[in-house]
Amino acid sequence: MGVFLFTAHNRFRSSAKSSHAIAAPTPLSTTWQRRIFLVGLSLFGLGVTSFGVGSVMDNPAPNIPPVSMSSVGPSAMVGDMLNLPFDINLNAFLGGNDVHVLLYAQDWIRRGDTSVSLLKRMGVQDDALAAWMRQNESARAVMANPNSKRVNVAYTLEGGVQQLVLRWMPDSNLDTFTRLTISRSDIGVFTSQSEQLELQRSQRIISGRIDSSLFAATDAADIPDSIAMAVAEVFANEIDFNRDLRKGDTFNLVYEQLEADGEPFKTGRLLATQFINNGRELNAIWFANGTAKGEYFDLDGNSTRRFYLASPMEFSRVTSNFAMRFHPIQKRWKRHLGVDYGAPTGTLVRTVGDGRVAFAGVKGGYGNVVEIQHDNKNTTLYAHLSRILVRKGQRIERGDNIGKVGSTGWSTGPHLHFEHRVAGVHKNPALLARNSRAMTIDKSRKQAFLAIAKDMATQLEAASWMTAQVDTN
Repeated sequence: MGVFLFTAHNRFRSSAKSSHAIAAPTPLSTTWQRRIFLVGLSLFGLGVTSFGVGSVMDNPAPNIPPVSMSSVGPSAMVGDMLNLPFDINLNAFLGGNDVHVLLYAQDWIRRGDTSVSLLKRMGVQDDALAAWMRQNESARAVMANPNSKRVNVAYTLEGGVQQLVLRWMPDSNLDTFTRLTISRSDIGVFTSQSEQLELQRSQRIISGRIDSSLFAATDAADIPDSIAMAVAEVFANEIDFNRDLRKGDTFNLVYEQLEADGEPFKTGRLLATQFINNGRELNAIWFANGTAKGEYFDLDGNSTRRFYLASPMEFSRVTSNFAMRFHPIQKRWKRHLGVDYGAPTGTLVRTVGDGRVAFAGVKGGYGNVVEIQHDNKNTTLYAHLSRILVRKGQRIERGDNIGKVGSTGWSTGPHLHFEHRVAGVHKNPALLARNSRAMTIDKSRKQAFLAIAKDMATQLEAASWMTAQVDTN
């Protein structure tokens, strides 16, 4: 006699990326090939064997790793074993000498989902629960909430859903999540309970190797895009990620994962990174330094940040440099006095440094323009905007959004034209950030930073060691 626990979930990262899963030792039906199973629990406390298959499905949810289970006895709770908010006693399913099956499934609610479509996608048939969710005010509100929502369900084929748990992050507080638990009683009555709980923070260390591009390498290592973009941002003043990368360059990362009930729910910030570019080692450690946003510093406490950002957009491609070029409209060779960045219409444009808006409006061939006065000498100009988000005289800070990419004025397509002038003379914008002064750590916080840097250096070394072991084997 025994009890089998089947956990079924879809493992997604994004619609544009592949999903990874463990290979199954035996063929499974088409229905179950969309799921991952953990099988093997006996009354005698034997361990659990895991196996499974996965498939790629169009869902923008974060990557969800397989659930792990440890050796347990017959009286354990499902929630304890799966590290989930379920409170179902396995003894209720033993029923003498018969073998009963408790199934567990998880997914993310998608746009347009109803209670019926959600349950159907997870392989659950429970008309009573679907009808109850349509009538219950709390359940209807959650289904209508546009925020990403995770759903877990425990059910049996004979008795339907025993417990369904919905979790999501509220807009007002990024450190908490809301959990709505719907339970079915022995007599088939549904009840719900809503709780607001703290997200737990954990750290993940990982490494990667460059074969072609940074994003190809981070995709291969299953690293979230937000972390890849943070790496590009941190080292933007030192590495041109379009031209400076070399095959064989390596990187090591430490980043946060925010967890709800022990499961990854959202990617946090990049905490530390090491990049080996063409034999040159670069390090960056995140440190609050008395600010809410924090900054990145090398292991000695020197800031990776300059007074100016390296780019007026978070991620884009340079389509025309500060050099002579054949003008696409005037059809003649002419010196290009700025840098053009190709990006889709509507992409946010940010100011590269603190300052005041000197001009916001239409200016001839520039189309919609914003000019920022940073100090007595330095100004920057952002042209061809589809929309201006600031007004003349407004005080702005480094990184504030000032407009959106467009194709106004003399332009053959959507892009941003960016200029830098010193005392009215055009200078190469690519050198603006690199030549500007760096930020520093307050002296009173230096020792605190060095303690954090020592710990992060150890973790980065561990990531590097793991890469070396893979290469050796």
